[in-house]
Amino acid sequence: MFGDNLSVDYEIAPAHIIKEKFPNFRTSPEDLGKYCMTVIDPDFPKKVRKGDIIVAGSNMGCGHDHVHGPQAIKGSGIAAVICESTNRNFFRNSIHIGLPIVEYKGIRNKTSQGDELEIDLQDGVIKNLRTHEILDFAPYPDFLLEILNADGIYPFLKRRIINGKYSA
Repeated sequence: MFGDNLSVDYEIAPAHIIKEKFPNFRTSPEDLGKYCMTVIDPDFPKKVRKGDIIVAGSNMGCGHDHVHGPQAIKGSGIAAVICESTNRNFFRNSIHIGLPIVEYKGIRNKTSQGDELEIDLQDGVIKNLRTHEILDFAPYPDFLLEILNADGIYPFLKRRIINGKYSA
């Protein structure tokens, strides 16, 4: 669980560290994930288990429109982010790489660190397995579900071209 105003370039994928380790910023999401959130919690990448969910406050992913923030989150093993609100660019970049983002006002009041959560994007439901509370949000439209199910926009488009739905 994290607070408000998590910056793409400072908290999420610390640019000063990434630039030092990867001067041209060209690296894998898994390499970026090794530094995800380390400004806030130096051990965060070591604590993450594949499939974990980040719960955050408002203005998640603020700052510059860089894809390395969502890539670092996904590369660390995080499966989704639930936040009070997000920057539209961060939302778009996250969907483009296959990382679901759910906005839910009051999510930090409905969850605690360590809660197991399930997200159903199609039905618009978050289940807190500890409290058994069910939280409703606007379901994802089919076209976004297709992109996420393909693991991002480029695999989605490649699949469409191969299946003859688009021509190159």
